[in-house]
Amino acid sequence: MTSNVISREELLEEAYRIADAQGVSALSVRSLARASHVSVGTIYNHFSSKDELTTSTIELYFKRAVFDEFCTLDAGKGFVDYCENLYASLTKLVERFRERWLRGAVVLPASEKAAAHLREREILDHALHGLAEVFAADHAIVPDLLEGLDAMAVSRFTLDNMLAALHAGAEGCPVLFGLLRRALYDAVE
Repeated sequence: MTSNVISREELLEEAYRIADAQGVSALSVRSLARASHVSVGTIYNHFSSKDELTTSTIELYFKRAVFDEFCTLDAGKGFVDYCENLYASLTKLVERFRERWLRGAVVLPASEKAAAHLREREILDHALHGLAEVFAADHAIVPDLLEGLDAMAVSRFTLDNMLAALHAGAEGCPVLFGLLRRALYDAVE
């Protein structure tokens, strides 16, 4: 192996390519070193462990697939429209993740799975706060909502239900989005 100077970002790009092509279980420090034409030690200069490498690579997948598209507030898009678009994107994201990235994932060590679950929780917390910001920025939501229907409560309810629908393999959430439209935008007489 040569002692090429390589950045963490370049290594993550290569790790992403490996996981996307062969599944996250094919990603190892050695496979990344080989594909990047660097020594194993160079990989460890940028990632303290294989767990960190795996979770950083998965995080990059979700960042590209979700955050880059949905982390910007669009003043013209209402909360429910935003959630519908987010759900459609998440459906595609989860399908691709299961098909390509999770191939052979049952063989991943428990520590890598635990690290990935921790990172998943952080991502979901970030998404929850993002939804609350979208809710707060939607000026079409009626101001006199029922008690308890604040930005965080509605966002948590919405995210929880979208995740449950994704887990169940539902193509959409028409009941959820219909109820949200009715509760948030129609004045209660």
